[in-house]
Amino acid sequence: MTSLTGAILLLSLIVFSLVVVSFCNRVQTRNQMIRQKVQHMRFRVDELEEICAGIEPLLESVLIPKLINEEILDLIKSIKQLDPKATFVDLKLEHAQALAEKLDAEQRTQPYYRVMASDTAIAKHKQYLTDAARVVRRHHAIGRLQNDEMESYVRELSWAHLMVEVISHVVQGHKAVNRDDPIVAYGYYRRAQNVLIGALQADDRRHRMIRELGEILNGKRLALSIDLMPETEFNPAQKPNFSGVSSAELNQPAPPGGEYKAS
Repeated sequence: MTSLTGAILLLSLIVFSLVVVSFCNRVQTRNQMIRQKVQHMRFRVDELEEICAGIEPLLESVLIPKLINEEILDLIKSIKQLDPKATFVDLKLEHAQALAEKLDAEQRTQPYYRVMASDTAIAKHKQYLTDAARVVRRHHAIGRLQNDEMESYVRELSWAHLMVEVISHVVQGHKAVNRDDPIVAYGYYRRAQNVLIGALQADDRRHRMIRELGEILNGKRLALSIDLMPETEFNPAQKPNFSGVSSAELNQPAPPGGEYKAS
């Protein structure tokens, strides 16, 4: 073998080695990108699951949780295509499919209940509702929802966003009445009414609640109408005695947030 032939073979070997290394690098880069994308999609699935579970008890219908669960199913199917060996996918898929069957049959997995234990919990669930509205608008943008459907869903989320705070404050007022603490009760009822007054929703229920809270504050009724507030387990058995509280006490600032009293 001549020196020229040897040089050619050596050069060919070098070129081949570079091609193999380049190919391996591309494969490795692609696999890394797939892993990162799968990880991102997994985080999104977890996030949507939390949103779906968080908003269901705040909404009268299951249509919006159903919509979010459909997005979860789409993400899971995409993950399976990208990485068929992903071990977490099958369990996620089983859970989402079981939830879809219930929601398709309009069966709730959690009761309708909007009472939160603290201002922190109120803020957390408000964020769930805000995130759900983004999902609704995205589905409208890609043509999965008609204009009237999107508007109806956003109105429902907006009302729930208001009610999660109002109902929680009213319940705290009821609890204060039940433990014979009229000053605190008055503050929570007034706080709930002020939230309603400051809201922008053009909803007849809002005006009714403002009026009925005024009647509670004036000692003319015990609780809100059941169609406005079916969470009745804390409704007082007797009217609060606001007459013995001075006007200065009644006009002091509403109670601060934080963790609410359990009873």
